[in-house]
Amino acid sequence: MSNKINNKINEALYNFYLKADKDIIDDSLRDAIQNLEEYNKKKKQIIFLAQAKAQQKQNEYLKELLNKFKEGINENIDRPVAILKQIIQNNPSFAMYCNIEKLSNEDIIEILKDKNLVELLEQLEENDQSH
Repeated sequence: MSNKINNKINEALYNFYLKADKDIIDDSLRDAIQNLEEYNKKKKQIIFLAQAKAQQKQNEYLKELLNKFKEGINENIDRPVAILKQIIQNNPSFAMYCNIEKLSNEDIIEILKDKNLVELLEQLEENDQSH
């Protein structure tokens, strides 16, 4: 069978599983998988590893952002300080963080915790490239 036909079949199966009812998928799996218990164990392992990898990536972004903000505060670079002030102003629970120069690493992490880290990194890198 040609690759083109295989790709079409795989795409059709993918679309079917996206739209199919969970019970239909479970029935299909029972028919196709000899050891459902082993399959479920492997599935849980893959989900766990994927979540761990996502958390690791999130932590890397947070660390990179922390370094950029600390560097910006220490060197008095306008853009990182302005972004941090904007985040603080948009969230009244951070009102106690009025002196940005005295923020600890933990304070900055707490401020950034619920933000889109990738978007913030892109904003800071965009500023780096324009200067």
